Amino acid sequence: MSEAPEFKSREEWLNSLHRVYAASGCLISDPEGRVLIVKAGYRDHWQFVGGTVDLGENPQHCAERELLEETGLVRPAGELLAVGWTNPSGELAHPACHFLFDFGTLPADSTITLPAGELDAYRWVEVDEALDLLGPARALRLQAGLAARADGRTRVITTPVPGF
Repeated sequence: MSEAPEFKSREEWLNSLHRVYAASGCLISDPEGRVLIVKAGYRDHWQFVGGTVDLGENPQHCAERELLEETGLVRPAGELLAVGWTNPSGELAHPACHFLFDFGTLPADSTITLPAGELDAYRWVEVDEALDLLGPARALRLQAGLAARADGRTRVITTPVPGF
């Protein structure tokens, strides 16, 4: 049986704890069931509208802020659909927690304004195509989010591959 480490101070104990990256994403569909995804030039795969949680904001507010920053759209976040956990990897030194919120349905002809220098493109795509374009980690979050929309039960998933 190993001994628990002794800490001299609360600060020393806090410094010993693992850190977690946190991000929020927006699941948005059009009336035909296509999913809105965006492409950043610095990533191989497409992604959800979303980003990292800033200091002082909660995941829901992060999703709302990112929606505005990345599309110019203003909408309240709906239900939490899925929480994805990614373990540390060669890509990430710490685990990551991804929150996926339901932002409902928007007409495909909604005006979307991408931020210059951050995102290169957006697309409304069928679910099967989105699963391919998002890459394995985000595809699992999409599947979980769609299942949660269908039955009203939030999903918690562990992603076996990196993808922040």
